[in-house]
This record gives sequence, structure tokens and C-alpha cells, in this order.
Amino acid sequence: MRRMFLVLALISLFGSSGIYAQNALHQIEGRVRSQAAELRGIHVKLVLASDMRTITETFTTAEGRFIFKSLREGDYLVETMETDLFEATSTKVSLYPPIRTAPTPNLVMLLVDVPLKSAKKQTLGVITADVDLNVPKDAQKHYRAGMKALESADSQRAVEELQKAIAVYPKYYAARLALGRELRLQRKFDEAANVLESLPQIAPGRAEPRIEYGIVLLNLKRRPEAARELNEAIRLEEASWAAHLYLGWAVLENDEKTASKHFKRALELDEQKAARAHIALGQIANNEGRREEALKHLVAYLTLVPNASDAEAVRKLAETLRK
Repeated sequence: MRRMFLVLALISLFGSSGIYAQNALHQIEGRVRSQAAELRGIHVKLVLASDMRTITETFTTAEGRFIFKSLREGDYLVETMETDLFEATSTKVSLYPPIRTAPTPNLVMLLVDVPLKSAKKQTLGVITADVDLNVPKDAQKHYRAGMKALESADSQRAVEELQKAIAVYPKYYAARLALGRELRLQRKFDEAANVLESLPQIAPGRAEPRIEYGIVLLNLKRRPEAARELNEAIRLEEASWAAHLYLGWAVLENDEKTASKHFKRALELDEQKAARAHIALGQIANNEGRREEALKHLVAYLTLVPNASDAEAVRKLAETLRK
């Protein structure tokens, strides 16, 4: 049983491929809406809900519009990033053909209300003082080209443009973060690690690059280093569900008690996004002979993400525990 859980945990952490090969491609056309007049340049990410993997990202036009094309069926999150003016948002979008037996392309029109920050938080004229203050225009040009390529699902060109941006300006935080993430999604973990390694020095006060770097180190099985980066991310941003979730994975093999604490905290912060913590907690409970508790965690996971890529495997494991 322990082996079954370990295999399932690896599938849950690193995902699977090829499962959507026969599905039709879909599209999301969205627009952000706010009381503010200027909506250009809001960072928008498309995240696969089953494993919280960033599929692509883009920036809004002057009218607040954005498009995500050539998408496989599944449940997604459209996330707008926090800015000096706006709070972050997350909107669930399901892409499935009306008739599952005859898949056809589906177009989803999405309207996202982005709330203005409170007056206390709005400090006009203040910018982030630790990153990207003196980026040359040539580097910015390559960065925008790279992000546009990501929007068009042209991963190869995106990587090339982002590499050029970094070549012009090696301390380009946004370009390094985007390139490292894209290389991770391509499973080029060594290259991603090389790109991301310097980000904690470039932006020492930010948790996001440490989380991204920690995930890459985890994929490279460099668990102690991953744990170090993720612990520091939690120090910088304790309310990060992702930092707690991946730190749990990093220490799971050697310290189930500490791992359990971080998995539970991740679920407290955002149970939907950290749903896979239930699988890990189920593994821990099963290892300790608490089969009923293990089953509850698997059922909770299936309730949160019934159409996840590993849902069928989880159902089979749950049936085994019921016997």
C-alpha cells in the first residue's frame, strides 16, 4: 500500500502527459473591468487547476482584453496579478465540449472585475524599489516579444526572446522568472535552475522566485536545497499556500510530522489550489495505519478536483482502502 501511495504522490507532484491528446482545442477571450481608466498591462496567468501549473500568461490591452488560445479541455484558473493599483483575482473556468462523445471547440467569454486597492494601499508614484528599475529598452522589447509568444503558445520563440532579454540585462527579474517557469514547464529542470538561481539575490525580498526555484530543485531531487528556498519563501510570505505545499513535498521522505504541518497549512490557506495536499496527508495517515483518515483525504481530493488527470488512480486507491 505504501508503494501505491508513493507512486500516486509522484504522479500528483509531477503530472502526466498525453491524456488530452484526442480532445478538441478551446479558447478563452476575456476582459478585465474596473473603475480605473487605465487597464493596459495587467499580468494575467492561465493555471491548470488540477496541478496548479501555469499554462501560459499574457498582459491586457489598453481596453483590458486578453486571449488564451489552443487550450485542452479541463478546469482552469484565470489569475490577474496584484499591481500598485489593483488587487489580485482568481476566476475558475471550465473548458469542456457540450457533447463529450463528439468533442468540438469551445469559446468561453470571461469578464473579470479587478478591485481597486484600498486608499491606504494606493501610493501613487511609488514603484517596487528592488527590481527592474533600469531595464534597457532593448531588453524590454525582447521580454514583450517573449510574453506575446507565450500568449500564442509559441514556447520555442518565447524562450529565445526571453533569453535575449536576459543577455541584454542579466538582472532582468521578470524575464528570468518567466523563462525559468517556461523551462520548468518544458521539464528542462537543469536549465531552469540555472536561470532561476540568481533571482533570490536580485529580489531578496520576494517569495515568488524562491517558490519557483524550490519547485525546480524538487524536480531535480535536490530536496534539502528546495526546502531551504521554500522555508525562506514562507518567512517572506507565510500566507503562501504554494510555499507550504511544496515544502511539504520537499521534507516528506525524512520528516512526515513537519510535512504534515505544512500540508495542513496549505489547505487552510487555499484548499482548492492546494488540493493535492490531501493525497500527501492520505499517504501519511496510511503509513501510520489510519486507513479511515487516509480515505477521507482521498475523498476530499476527489470532491475538490473530480476531473483531475489522476482522479481515476485516486478513485482506485480509495476503493482499495474501503476493502
